[in-house]
Amino acid sequence: MRIQILMLFLFTSYFSPAQNNSNSDTRKFIENADITRIDRDWNIVANLTSGMGESVSFFPVEITDLKTNQKVKALQVDMTVNCRGFEYSKSSWVDLNEISEFVIFVETYIIPNLEKKAEKRKSITYVFKSKEIIISFIVGNYNNRISVYLKDKGVVEEQCYFWTETQISKSPELLSVLQSIK
Repeated sequence: MRIQILMLFLFTSYFSPAQNNSNSDTRKFIENADITRIDRDWNIVANLTSGMGESVSFFPVEITDLKTNQKVKALQVDMTVNCRGFEYSKSSWVDLNEISEFVIFVETYIIPNLEKKAEKRKSITYVFKSKEIIISFIVGNYNNRISVYLKDKGVVEEQCYFWTETQISKSPELLSVLQSIK
């Protein structure tokens, strides 16, 4: 019995902190507020679409807890993809404290490599991870590709993600959106 209680304690203490820390502060703020308002500026948006009608949008938001009047600014990422024969839609957030690293990733690794190609039979992959999104940028010898994965509670639905090879030239729009968030 003591061993079972000890194992339960260790199991709970091992997994609980990871689960609590895997979501963005923005998602936690929204989940903990009873009444919220989310302000979006649709003048500042970066949209990427695929040839299959899938899309991912990046835009700044300000969320207000209407009971306490506390406010949080973040980047909202909305994704709609076809997954296992169904339309899969999801929203995730990038916290304000993660934006500067995201800006550096786009400025340093994506934009300078938009037109570059890798050597024959080689590729280079750059990956940015925040609490709720993963973006990979692959420089290939034929095509370059951006892939966007959204997470919730640290879980990535690996088969339900967005990718494009034709919309990578819109990366400067993404940089503008990121730089607008302060």
